[in-house]
Amino acid sequence: MLEMVEIFSAFGSPARLAGRALLAERFVSSGFSTIRGTSAYAETRFGKSYKWRPWLLLDIKDLEALESLINEGTDAQIEAFRASQLSVCGMIAIIGALVAQAGLSALQLPQLEKVHYVARGVFIMSLVMSLLAVFFAGHQQSSFGRATETAAVRAWLSSGTRYDESLGKTVLRSSMVSHMILHAPFEVVTMSIVLFVVGLGVYLGSGWTGNLDLNTGGNGNRAVLIAFIVPTIFVLLMFGHLIGSKDREDVKASKENPNFVAPTYGLTKSLAPTSGTDLEYCPQLKHRGTSLAGKTYSASNNGNELRHALRDAAAAYRECAKANEEVARRYEQLLGSH
Repeated sequence: MLEMVEIFSAFGSPARLAGRALLAERFVSSGFSTIRGTSAYAETRFGKSYKWRPWLLLDIKDLEALESLINEGTDAQIEAFRASQLSVCGMIAIIGALVAQAGLSALQLPQLEKVHYVARGVFIMSLVMSLLAVFFAGHQQSSFGRATETAAVRAWLSSGTRYDESLGKTVLRSSMVSHMILHAPFEVVTMSIVLFVVGLGVYLGSGWTGNLDLNTGGNGNRAVLIAFIVPTIFVLLMFGHLIGSKDREDVKASKENPNFVAPTYGLTKSLAPTSGTDLEYCPQLKHRGTSLAGKTYSASNNGNELRHALRDAAAAYRECAKANEEVARRYEQLLGSH
């Protein structure tokens, strides 16, 4: 029997696919490897009927990665995942606000009332969806941010039930509801961007075919439409092909090196061994990490060394918090400049 969340996923799958239109070339170039989970996991969790439920293809790989994080991830990896998701919420809120501002500006385009009504419709849809993405990103940041303990994060990410997975181990089942909550704001803001691009294309195309005066004249309308189509297609094909090629390289690397873990929407990345390269973006943390790496700690001397280690770790977390505040401040400046 289908769960209610899966029913919503089934009805929403056309919109979710449309939201991925900007990266269509990526999926083609990678052979759709980014959305394929292992068949053993899918069959164990959803039964053999999963093959006849194509909407699950959008979630199986992420659910599998999330389940690995819940059951095999360390506390540090859980905390890194939580921090990453909260950071993504902030970025989605900023992007959604920018798209909403662009949508408001689009509704004031000249001759908009004379072009095809589809243009106005998709502009309004883009505006509404971007605003909703901002709202739910803030709500997600508020609710998910309350889970400060790693045990609470694991519990929030899981469905609270255990089952025997394909390898015979009894593990916590990842929550499809939590997965959808975490990904919904991103998918909604992506849909709003797609709708805005479509609306702008319809506006320019309708202005050209209807020979409307869009402050450019007939030939100017055609030239502006071409100027819109060419760079849009070029950028989408270029980035889609590059990202898809990297996906293929990740698949190849995972076959040659079983310990290699490719990032998937920020889920499996947290399962990979911690790399010092992440500290390159924060000189303070890099310096702190270097100083910590040069120390060795033990539980001897009545735990003095362990206390020193914990104090140093707390100081490193404080430096990380300062860096996050600086990133948030710069995002606010960027938003204010627009």
